[in-house]
Order: sequence, then structure tokens, then C-alpha cells
Amino acid sequence: MSIHTESCDVLVVGTGAAGLTAAVTAAKAGKKVIILEKDAVYGGTTAFSGGMIWIPGNRYSVEMNKKAGTEDSLTIARDYIYDEAGEAMDANNVEAYLRHGKEMVDYLERETEVKFYPMDYPDYVSENPRSRTMRSLCTVNYETSKMGPHLKTLRNQLPQTLFLGLAIGSSVEMKEFMRAGRSIKSLLFVLKKLIAHARDMIVYGRSEQMVRGRALVGRLARSAFDLGVQMWLSSPVKDLIKQEGSGRVIGALVSTPQGEVRVNVSGGVILCCGGFTRDGVRRAAAYPGVAVGRKGAEQISVVPESNTGDGVNLAERAGGKFEKNVSQVAPWMPVSKMPGVSGTDGVWPHLVDRMKPGFISVARNGKRFADESSSYHDFIPGLIKASTELGEKEAAGWIIADARAVHRWGMGFARPWPVPKGRYVKNGYLMRADTLAELAQKAGIDAAGLEATVKQFNEYAVKGVDPDFNRGNRTYDQYQGDPEVKPNSCLAPLVKAPFYAVRIYAAEIGTYAGIKTNANAQVVDADNQPILGLYAAGNDQTSVFAGAYPGAGSTLGPAMTFGWIAGRHVAGVQA
Repeated sequence: MSIHTESCDVLVVGTGAAGLTAAVTAAKAGKKVIILEKDAVYGGTTAFSGGMIWIPGNRYSVEMNKKAGTEDSLTIARDYIYDEAGEAMDANNVEAYLRHGKEMVDYLERETEVKFYPMDYPDYVSENPRSRTMRSLCTVNYETSKMGPHLKTLRNQLPQTLFLGLAIGSSVEMKEFMRAGRSIKSLLFVLKKLIAHARDMIVYGRSEQMVRGRALVGRLARSAFDLGVQMWLSSPVKDLIKQEGSGRVIGALVSTPQGEVRVNVSGGVILCCGGFTRDGVRRAAAYPGVAVGRKGAEQISVVPESNTGDGVNLAERAGGKFEKNVSQVAPWMPVSKMPGVSGTDGVWPHLVDRMKPGFISVARNGKRFADESSSYHDFIPGLIKASTELGEKEAAGWIIADARAVHRWGMGFARPWPVPKGRYVKNGYLMRADTLAELAQKAGIDAAGLEATVKQFNEYAVKGVDPDFNRGNRTYDQYQGDPEVKPNSCLAPLVKAPFYAVRIYAAEIGTYAGIKTNANAQVVDADNQPILGLYAAGNDQTSVFAGAYPGAGSTLGPAMTFGWIAGRHVAGVQA
């Protein structure tokens, strides 16, 4: 059977933020671009994300710092990254990221549909004196009607995060929704949003607003389609084609719904396949044992099922180097699992509840293991360490709260009052009991350990201190707390029955180990020499922060920056 042949200048593999940025950048430089997607929908993990990017030195942060009288510079940001990334960091890649990140933001806003807005949001390691509160950017909402026929194949956000079918935008909006049951102002805000959503449903038959990561994908994809970029869905790459003698990557064999296609490429191939989160073999070799979990158990993750490490595997077969010398092999996320719901639809990312006063997290021995108000990435290593020391088969623990906290903030899938939560108790997602000892028995936690922990924690909370983990004494913690709670916005005693527990697991939102690249985003071989015609960005690429997570958007920021670098380099645009 003959193989159909196509030709292009640039072939991009993957339709998340990294791939779409690379495709748009190369197309704007006049190159013919084809972008491939293994899945039947486009958007990758980005569509599930918050759509924030961490870009030090962007023009918004410069303006905001100037107004606030705060000193910030790329030098300060560089020192912050060096502090957190450690010796495994590639200094040249960090320099490329710092130099080009702000240029990427300006370029996309000037040349494409992409629009950002600044947010006063603390860096995750806020106790570091070089951290700042104005380096993250959020994506401006986008209208679904602008996507035309391409809307039907755009990946949806996680359905469980919707409220009555409405996608909630920024963390500021989230706080208003969480307060709606006790604040007239917040209730009116929510009602206004719901009325607008109802109007959209009547006029369009769907919500007109795309928010967060889905808005970022929509804006980038709209720009790509307008530039004539071809997008092939359900089209995984089977192998890369190398030129004999030179070793240059000159194409790829692609499996499409119409059959196998050989794509000849004059410029290069850019791998942005989303990392190897769903590659069980590579995961088992790279991850801490308990983070891999019990043999045969379902993997619990918010990452699409199709992220099976294609990019890493393709790069290795082409001579590329897989680098796992990073402080953390993945950007971590605590999640819970809804009983009886399969796949990502049944997973809840715990971004809000555990951080609030009246919540703690414990391991099976009933002891706390981390600052519950820390970032999701910094929270999980404590859970992994505690689970390993206890000889557990998986990195898992519990979030514990009293009735007052759950009433105020909800718990996982269960929303705050006045939304009923009885179904979550009935199906076993939430465990509820009148005493801590009874709750411990239901959950399988050491009862004496839990009672002792809560007793000690309550004494700390009344005083407003946490000698064990310093919770609430960091700028980031305080941002996530409740300013109405005194003397520490992150601490409140667990005293009001009934008490609740939800099982949480160590999950990931991508991978930090990955394909080794140089500052041009070119894949390098075992001798650190570039493989001509082959690039990598996003979760396929080794973390520019060597496993650290300095601020909100620390995956998407580098992904888009190195996607932009790759798109320009493959198109021959001078840096």
C-alpha cells in the first residue's frame, strides 16, 4: 500500500500552549505549518489549566512594581530562580527564558488574538526575599462564537469544576463564588454571572465565555487558523525521519484517519506532546515509588489520557537525551477521586479548600506532613515523604475539616453552603462523623494520632502560630487565607461537629523530567550537540527550573516562551 506524502516547512506535534505558540510564531514568519494532535480534540493539558503564565520582567509587572514602589528586575528574578532551581539548572536555558519571556508576551499581544492581564499574585516561595507578587499574567476571557466550526473540537475544561454549567474565571471570581453564601455583595456578583450564562444558553445554546486555560487555547488556535495553519486531529506520529549521513530530522510518519502519511519537512519538527504523565513504564522508572502507586491501580490525574510520552520516545529514538536530574520529576497537584467516575471527569484538584482556616491534612498515622496553605507543588513532597516513611503503597492522605469550615468553603466536589453535600456523604466521597475518633475509624487513620494532632493544632490556631510548618506566616499563605479570621488568616481550630475527611492523592499536572534541549529549544544528544531539525517545548522539555515551581504559571510560562523560541529559530528569525 502506498503512503501518501505531504510537505511543509514546520511540523508541530501537540496542540497545547507550547505547540500552538510555536505554530503561530513560525506561521507569522511566513512558513507553512502543520500541527498534529494525537487526540480527537485539541488543547492538551492547557485547556484544563488556569491559563496563567509566570514571566518575570513582563511589561505589566514592570508597571505594577513601579506604581507599588517595589524593586524588581531580571537580575532579581534570576537570583530567585537560581535559589530555587539548584545545581541541576541549565543556566543558558534560564537566560533564554528570562530574555525572551517578556518578548514573547509583547509579540503575542501585538501579533495575535492573545491578551493577558496582570494580577497581584505572590510567587510560591514567598519567604525568599527575591520573590515578588507581580510576575504572573492571566489570560483574558474569550468568546466561543469566535471559534466558528473549530469550537466543536476544542477540548472542554474539566466538567466537575463548572458551577451550574458556568466556568469560573480568575481566582478573584472563585473567591466571590465561595463567599456567595454569606455575603450579599458576592451573591449579587454570582447572580449576575449566572444571569449572563443563562442568556448565553438561550442565545447560543452554550456558554459564550471561555476562561482560563481554555481561553488561552482558543485565542492561540484562532490565531493559528487565521494564519492558515493546518491542524490534523487523531493523528499521532509513528516515527521521525532522519536524513542519512547528516542525521537531520527531515520529516515524520503520521497515522491519520485517512491512512499513513509521510510529512516531509524543510525546516524542522517541534515536539510539544505534553510529557509522559500517562507512560506507566517511564513513570515507574523516574518517579518516587509511592508516587507511582499500587501496581494495577488506576492512575489518578487531571492530565489527558493521551499524554503517554510520545515526544520523549520520539526524541530518544532520534538520538535525543532524556534528562531526569531534577529536584522534582513533576509539577505536583493534590487531588481526590469521585467514586464510580472514570477518567479525568472524576478527579478534583484541591486548589482552595485545604488552604483555608479550619482544614488540616494528615497521613495514615494522623500526623500533619506539610503547610496546608502552601502551593500545590510544594505540598505534595511532604505527602510523598510521609507515605514513604510509613511504608505505604501509594502517596495518599486525608484532608480533615470541621462543620464550620466545610459550611464556609466546601470540600472538594462538595460546594459551600447552601449547596447540598449529602450525595457526597452517601457515595463515600466525603467521610463524616460526630467525633474525630469515629472519623479516623471510617477513614483508616490512627485515631489517637489524629486526636492528638487536632488537639495540638487547635492550641496553635487560637494563638495564631504554627511551629510545625509555619503556616500562615508567608505572603503566599496569607493570600490564600481568610482575612476575616484572626489572629492568623490560615488557622482556625477544628471544634464544631460533624467532622469531615476526604482522601487525597499525589497527582501531577505534567512532567519536569524530559527531553534535554539547548537555549534555542533544539533537542540535544548525549554529547549535548543539537540534533538538527528537532525541537522540544512544554512538558516534553526538561524543566527550565530543574524541578522547582517558582510561581503561578511556571509550566505555561516556559512552555510558551520556548515554543516561541523554537518557532522563531526553525523559521530562521534572528534572536
